[in-house]
Amino acid sequence: MWEKIKESRLLKIVKNRFFLATLVFAVWVIFFDQNSLIDWFRVRMRIMRQERQIEYYNREIKSIDEKLQELSSNKDSLEKFAREQYYFHEEDEDLYIIEEKR
Repeated sequence: MWEKIKESRLLKIVKNRFFLATLVFAVWVIFFDQNSLIDWFRVRMRIMRQERQIEYYNREIKSIDEKLQELSSNKDSLEKFAREQYYFHEEDEDLYIIEEKR
């Protein structure tokens, strides 16, 4: 008996035209609309990924600015950088490059 009451209530709810209209609207918004929830989720994930990239590049810019400041202010560090990165040497010096095996 109790099962029949539950079934009849469920059947009444499902047959209700307002319920059906709401259900159709919800399905339309979630899956088929131009701004569907699925598309919104994809866009949100892309935004989060790009925000992480922005943070990464801001850290890199800050690091490079610090290196630039160091190289601009200290002649010894500039000379060391030029020797290590570009193999600069003075005319009367011999340059030996020793590479470590990894």
